[in-house]
Amino acid sequence: MKHKRLLEGLIFFLFIFWIYAAVIKLADISMWRFQLREQPFSDTLTDPLAFGLPALEFVIAALLISKKTLKLGVYASALLLIVFSGYIGLIQLNFFNHIPCSCAGIIKSFGWTEHLIFNIAILTLTIIAIFQIKRPQSDLATLGVQLS
Repeated sequence: MKHKRLLEGLIFFLFIFWIYAAVIKLADISMWRFQLREQPFSDTLTDPLAFGLPALEFVIAALLISKKTLKLGVYASALLLIVFSGYIGLIQLNFFNHIPCSCAGIIKSFGWTEHLIFNIAILTLTIIAIFQIKRPQSDLATLGVQLS
């Protein structure tokens, strides 16, 4: 029972995290697009990323709702967090010619080091969720993350 509650809490947190991440980008799309143009990759990627990344975050959140897609949603969460953290790590290592501006929302005051720590903390929670999902199926049979 304790493991079920832990997993439900982690899944609920990830759901809120991905919804928030997507909404904050779309709420000020012009700022989000500006931030993307400041990144060290081609400007041709600005529009696909401006709408594609929030869409992906919404999809991951949706995957976390159903027992049938929960595992995929948690793994997708981990993968996207690894990509984000790797990108921030490259920034920290001065891999790019310039350091782009930071993010929006509650982490807009973070520097890149704090952002990396934040991402690693959420990735750690996601990995804990993965280990909870790998528990015997009987523990998951009654899992019902109530999001509404």
